Amino acid sequence: MKSLEAEGLKQQLLDKKASLTPALRKATCDEFDKRYIFESTSFDNGDFSYEDVCFLLEDHSRIFPDKDENVRKAIINNYHAVQMVHRFAEEHQEITETIVKDLHQELVDGIIPGGLYRTRDLFILGAKHVPPNYLKIYKKMDDYFADLADPNLTGLAKAAYAHLEILKIYPFMDANGRLARLLLNYQLELEGFLPVSITKGIRNEYYAKVDEYKINKNAAPFTEFLAGLEIKRINAFLERE
Repeated sequence: MKSLEAEGLKQQLLDKKASLTPALRKATCDEFDKRYIFESTSFDNGDFSYEDVCFLLEDHSRIFPDKDENVRKAIINNYHAVQMVHRFAEEHQEITETIVKDLHQELVDGIIPGGLYRTRDLFILGAKHVPPNYLKIYKKMDDYFADLADPNLTGLAKAAYAHLEILKIYPFMDANGRLARLLLNYQLELEGFLPVSITKGIRNEYYAKVDEYKINKNAAPFTEFLAGLEIKRINAFLERE
């Protein structure tokens, strides 16, 4: 199983991290964050190139007259939310309702009101699963945080659950996908793994694994999919000079 292989690589990863200087660790992290923010943004909207994203993260005041202003804001917001995740993970703060709402508010700052659970039902065009009635969200989110606090849920399985259940509940009016990808990486970092990025090229496979959870409550296919991404990420990290 790929999950076992990923777990087996964790000590090598931790040893490699410990051998790097703080400056080199930060540079490696910053490099990944730029790629992640581009891929997370382009997952839903391909308006900005990777170079555009890099320029914007270097200078948040940069304007792109020919591009969607809300996407520009979303890129900057995603950057700030990613920094929050790094900080919370470094402080070993577990995922809580306050943190989830704060991250969502950061993601949609200046675009829509954030950090508020939706107050109407949603129907996602082309989706095989209908998110639950909005009246059920508070109970489902309470259950979500209780499940995350279960000491028997650990490792990649916990990171997978943190991601999948948010996508199933769809608690906010917008930015649930970006939030779910952030929470995935948040939990990966808490578990001692590296954050990963889900690119357009594997989007169909990703959706299939997510739907298997939404429809059949089966997290195993996504967890193995995640393990494959993690193995690639760790091996690339270990091979760096």
